[in-house]
Amino acid sequence: MTTWDEKDSLVKNGGDGEGNVCQVINSVVTKINLERCGVSIDSNLGSFCRMEVESTNHLFFYCRIAGLVWKQCFTWLGIMSNDHVDPISHFLQFNLLNTSAQVKAFWSSIWIAVVNEISKHRNKHIFQGGVIDHSEMFTLAQLKVWY
Repeated sequence: MTTWDEKDSLVKNGGDGEGNVCQVINSVVTKINLERCGVSIDSNLGSFCRMEVESTNHLFFYCRIAGLVWKQCFTWLGIMSNDHVDPISHFLQFNLLNTSAQVKAFWSSIWIAVVNEISKHRNKHIFQGGVIDHSEMFTLAQLKVWY
């Protein structure tokens, strides 16, 4: 399992492709995965919206709260987005063709930072009673990329 420090390192050093996408996404413990492992939980509904079963795809892409974070990200970057709901397709929007490896790494790091912050914010909400704030998630991801 990838630790948060390792994920932060992926952000700072730039993700290098689809392998990192799977590494980041697969390291998240979702409610549906806990149930599959026999862990008893109060509800398997999404931690943010409480409307659908919390899978990785729901947490990061289907959930309306995650959608608001991605919308802010796309607006900041000045790009239009297709609403891809699988991790690889979503990530590939950030993998610019005909650009240098350094530029690709920077754009990949944006994606990783957003996913990382959505996950951290979810955990803060679950374990510390934190308030759900899509703008805060985006701002923290943005800071991670720039600093």
